[in-house]
Amino acid sequence: MEARTHSESEARGIEHLAQAMIALRSTADVGTACSIAAGCAGRALEASGYRLLRLDRRSGALRLLDPAGIEMPYLSEEGGPVEWVVRQERAWFDDGRAETSREPLLWNEEPRALAALPLVASGALLGCLVLGFPAPRAFSPRDRQLAQTLADALALTLERAELHRLVDEERARRSDMERRVHSDEESSASLMSLVAHEIRTPLTAIKAYTETLIDTLSNPHTPRERFLGIISEECDRLSRLVTDILDLSRLEAGQRPLRVARTDLSGLTRDVVDSLQPIAMARQVELAVTPDAGLEVQADPDLLQRLFVNLVSNAIKFAPVGGHVRLHARVDGENWSAMVEDDGPGIAANDLPRVFERFFRGHREGDQQVDGTGLGLAIARGITELHGGRLWAESPPEGGTRFCLTMPRQQMASARARRIARQVVGREDLRELFDATVEMVAATMDAEIVSLMMVDPERGDLFIVASRGLEIAKLDRRRTGMRSGVAGAVAAWGRPVLVDNIETDRRFRRLNHPQYSTKSLLSIPIQVEGEVLGVVNVNNKVSRTTFDDNDLALLGALVERIGSAVERAYAYPDIGRVVEEATEAIRSITRLKHDGLLGGRDAVGMARGVARALHMGASDVDAIGYVAAIRDLGMAPLKDRLAHASPLSDDERDALRQHPEAGVEMIRPLEYLGSARELILSHHERWDGTGYPRRLQGQEIPLGARILAVVDAWESMTSGRPYRAARRPDEAMAELRREAGRQFDPEVVEAFARIQSDVKAAA
Repeated sequence: MEARTHSESEARGIEHLAQAMIALRSTADVGTACSIAAGCAGRALEASGYRLLRLDRRSGALRLLDPAGIEMPYLSEEGGPVEWVVRQERAWFDDGRAETSREPLLWNEEPRALAALPLVASGALLGCLVLGFPAPRAFSPRDRQLAQTLADALALTLERAELHRLVDEERARRSDMERRVHSDEESSASLMSLVAHEIRTPLTAIKAYTETLIDTLSNPHTPRERFLGIISEECDRLSRLVTDILDLSRLEAGQRPLRVARTDLSGLTRDVVDSLQPIAMARQVELAVTPDAGLEVQADPDLLQRLFVNLVSNAIKFAPVGGHVRLHARVDGENWSAMVEDDGPGIAANDLPRVFERFFRGHREGDQQVDGTGLGLAIARGITELHGGRLWAESPPEGGTRFCLTMPRQQMASARARRIARQVVGREDLRELFDATVEMVAATMDAEIVSLMMVDPERGDLFIVASRGLEIAKLDRRRTGMRSGVAGAVAAWGRPVLVDNIETDRRFRRLNHPQYSTKSLLSIPIQVEGEVLGVVNVNNKVSRTTFDDNDLALLGALVERIGSAVERAYAYPDIGRVVEEATEAIRSITRLKHDGLLGGRDAVGMARGVARALHMGASDVDAIGYVAAIRDLGMAPLKDRLAHASPLSDDERDALRQHPEAGVEMIRPLEYLGSARELILSHHERWDGTGYPRRLQGQEIPLGARILAVVDAWESMTSGRPYRAARRPDEAMAELRREAGRQFDPEVVEAFARIQSDVKAAA
């Protein structure tokens, strides 16, 4: 009878699980999936409660999901079941017989028994399912299988939800891109037509008067002076047009950083009005300027002058003879605002949205078109937006036209970025992390100068919190305004920058500072909670060569991991070990780089080149390049032994075979995405299945790991070891080809060979 009851219980459990599996397969909503999982756990396993924890793919932080799918940060107990499951990616079953912690922060009443299961889909850890039980219980093989099956189904649901989100984002991105491409194509065609038309007019005049002069060389009555004057005026007009087009293109492309300085707006506006008085007097227009006294702002004075010249000169053109143009400027809280008004005929309602379009020209009374390039107002809007402001046009009821603008008085980070910085910048443990970061970046990038700048929570600009290679005495004065210079532009744009030559780069173009022995540099934003919180700058490549795309990708991967560590520290401000573990991982990378046990930057370039040759996606190419630089972290315990030429002992050989697993554990505080850990773990597997540590075979080995295996072997053979001399490149290539199909993927070897052949031919 008891056996029958047990059998019926098993059947009911399987039936409940089957119903849950069917329901989970039909939904991608996380909240619904939670409810289904809770019901199944209660009915099939008699669990009293459940908790679903999602692993954030960026920061590695755990997020506790409530039944509605709303998330909140959760830090697992040190040494507890959740931490063990996340680290080992295996299930944990606590039958209640031992006095162990069962994640008390997860429950109102701590359970007497517990099961914690990893949520793994497509080889990636997505989170953890925790089941609580009201009384101690033994978990039978059937219980374990049911629980793991439920976890696997829930993992697939989470993956499906993530894929749906990514698909929706990709659709929106593609739709936006298609719209922008279509708009850009139309705009480009229209722009080319307009530019051609605008250039044709002065060229026609220049051509006509030049031909007339040529045809009348022998005629003493030809008014040569007047003709040459006209040609000179048309050349000036053409020059202004080309200059305006170039300026506008740089503004619209976001490639013009500000040169921020404290600017006396009162004096600047008066200077602008004074410079335009001759034009106004020619049209008998009276100019008046009324700025607030002592109005000072943080801005680019050259661009502000250009902005007001464009607005005031435009108003002069449309003001009637004997009319008035007024310029007002005043403080408006944290902003300042300005208005330029004229008493002309005003702008037609249907033309108001078009006044800032390129080459749009209004008309004076009598339908007379106004002279000019038609780009002044477009440039004015670009300058305003570059300062983080807004410019618009109005037609007041009393007549005339009014151009209004508002800008921040100081160029500073967003309020949210300053709020996050307030919780981060002053922490001593994070200062240690920042110091370790600049040392690690300098070692990994083979650079002499590295600086890490963070947002000042009070002033909103960037200041140096850690550096290597800079003059310490002057660091407290090294500040950069948002949108200003390279670092300020990177912080404002939120995207990395590679500069080949600071003196010729049209975005920044300035004289190289004497402390920089090279003119090339890298600058990468640090993002936390979606806000740019800082910038890492890298200068002075040791080789004195120019930084390249491989350098940019590697630095970007390193900085992304630092941002993730800071993000975790921000999410768990009271847990010091989060930062301590990340700092120690960073220091390990630095030590091993100095000891020559990590892959060189040539390995990064080779790995990325092969990945591109095999048509891998951009994100995969970047991940492979990053892992190529850190793949042998686990060699640290063997570094002293590897310096000797004598053969390894059996114990040492076993330790060598375990170094991929040791490397994965060392990098875990920085690397929470399964893909990079998988590449580190698998790059010593062999195509024929005799490699280590898991004896994967053929296509079972991730493609990135197969690439790294070839790059690792090449680097080892051509650089030599204490116990053997380096091989010539042709010998190393012959060895790779001999081992293709046994140790290496033949397709990867041939792709590598093609790249080496191209490099040799280019040399």
